[in-house]
Amino acid sequence: MNIKISISTAYKISNSDKDFILFRLNEEQNRIIDFVLTNDLSRYRAKYDNQFKLVADIKKQIRNFKLTL
Repeated sequence: MNIKISISTAYKISNSDKDFILFRLNEEQNRIIDFVLTNDLSRYRAKYDNQFKLVADIKKQIRNFKLTL
């Protein structure tokens, strides 16, 4: 699944000390429209329809992003 995130969202995720990111996607399922970073998965699970990832996995993907000019 490829999802587009903004630079500010990537920055928030990469600097977070939280364990989980819960998110909602737009109708096309390609962009995050709402998210929360948390350590308490059970608190937000119903609100975000069980869509979550580990922040550590997302951080690895952000760090592997390379720009070539």
